[in-house]
Amino acid sequence: MKVIVAGSTGLVGSALVRQCIASDKVSHVFALTRKPLPDAVAKNPKVSVVLHDDFSTYPPTLLAQLAGAEGAIGGRATQFPDVDTYRKVQVDYTLAAATAFLEKLAPQLPEGKQFRFVFCSGKFAEWDQKKALHFMADTRHIKGQVEQGLCEIADSDTTKRFVVYCARPSGILPADAGLAVRLSGKLYGAIGVDHLAKGLIRILSEGYKDRIIENDQLWVL
Repeated sequence: MKVIVAGSTGLVGSALVRQCIASDKVSHVFALTRKPLPDAVAKNPKVSVVLHDDFSTYPPTLLAQLAGAEGAIGGRATQFPDVDTYRKVQVDYTLAAATAFLEKLAPQLPEGKQFRFVFCSGKFAEWDQKKALHFMADTRHIKGQVEQGLCEIADSDTTKRFVVYCARPSGILPADAGLAVRLSGKLYGAIGVDHLAKGLIRILSEGYKDRIIENDQLWVL
């Protein structure tokens, strides 16, 4: 299948591109990114680097470059200067992508095919925006807001050709994590980024029984 990977330069996004290249389930990767990718990736015959500056909009010229994609995976966004920027990137950008893919890419697929949108969320994401939370309140509310928005977009599709999955990893360990980091990660169920990437690709290619996929489920994918 042909896959869109958004956020291709981040921890999760770069692992997704790497694992898509290695996977026999993926025939081509559209790496959607603001910045050029390393030559070792960009020159791989399975990869098309699609440069895009404004992720709040998906003009026809951009969507034409993504034609034929059967699914998309959004890498987890981190390290933003303030909550408003974080919310804009996580919520506004993600929902803009989902809406554009629903309206323009899903209808292009052959009859009977579904466009799968996999969002890398996080453990303890909270849909109730008014619920008082005692730790990581902004992060959990924002991730919950994205999940809820994506599910509403999918539910609005009367053709049932656009489906959404939200994966909720706890911590994510980089591929080169040292022994101390891996041991501390066990305390909160952290998952290796390549293990996570392989699981997200499997969800994208095969679907999954649940729309919300918790951390312990990701471990066995």
